[in-house]
Amino acid sequence: MRYDNNLQPFVSHPATSARRAWEDQANRRIAPAASNPDERVIVFKRNEAITAAYAEMYLRNPQIYKWAGMAALTSATVGRGMYIMRGLRQTRLGSVVGLFGSEVAETFQNLSIGNRAVFTDIYWQHIAYEEGGLAEIERIFRVGQLDRRALRGWRQIDVGRRAGDQELIWAGNTELLHFEQKHVLQPQVYDRNQALWREVSAWIPSPIPGHHEMFADFAPGGNIGAFAERWRWITGSMLPRWRELSETQPARVKRLLQSLMLGGDPLALPGLPTFKLRLGVYQAIGWRGGLGAWLPRTMAYAQA
Repeated sequence: MRYDNNLQPFVSHPATSARRAWEDQANRRIAPAASNPDERVIVFKRNEAITAAYAEMYLRNPQIYKWAGMAALTSATVGRGMYIMRGLRQTRLGSVVGLFGSEVAETFQNLSIGNRAVFTDIYWQHIAYEEGGLAEIERIFRVGQLDRRALRGWRQIDVGRRAGDQELIWAGNTELLHFEQKHVLQPQVYDRNQALWREVSAWIPSPIPGHHEMFADFAPGGNIGAFAERWRWITGSMLPRWRELSETQPARVKRLLQSLMLGGDPLALPGLPTFKLRLGVYQAIGWRGGLGAWLPRTMAYAQA
């Protein structure tokens, strides 16, 4: 995507794209293994790879890449949501969360689209900044291949890095977060079906560990598909909790993100739905090692 001086997007030729090499590098990071051709497995494995890429980026420099750490936790939550939606669809238990079969399928699709869209838009920027610094980000902006609002976030991050100013670094990362929520996810995911997002709002959880809050707890009767409502939740509750966790318990955050990099059973968490639902999820995604899908821990141990 290319932007003119009025921030209007238009398509640039791939061969002349200043950012193409960075995009290619990002795509290689999440490319599926040749041994996993099944499309449904690719979707889940891609989510796992995206989560790991974010976690890896954050852990390389936790003082700078605040967005990436929160994104790793969010991507992992999205992955669990996709597994549950697949299970609900296969077991026809969508009524458990008040959804028809078609709505379950659409929710799964929305989660997958959003997960990929954010990665496609921003991960390459992190690679470009890490390897080329602000000069590379500026270069890409000058040829019209980066939105000015994203550039503003990277400038704040860079000034904060040079000055050792964590407030500026957090402000820059928040700018990136705002752009992804409003200008990537809103049009590509949330605007697709506002009524459906209102239906599922009651059971959308915060991805921050220890932050046991659903969107409906923060905004009873609200619609997570509405940007203003969602942004109030992010900035008023989730983001402060992420900052507190990352600054006061860095060792815990490191362990959590390292576990995401290693992978594992995404449903092995406290407070899961019934065993029947969990079993349905495993069956729905291909409960066998040949597909590369998750195995319940007991079976994994038995095979070890």
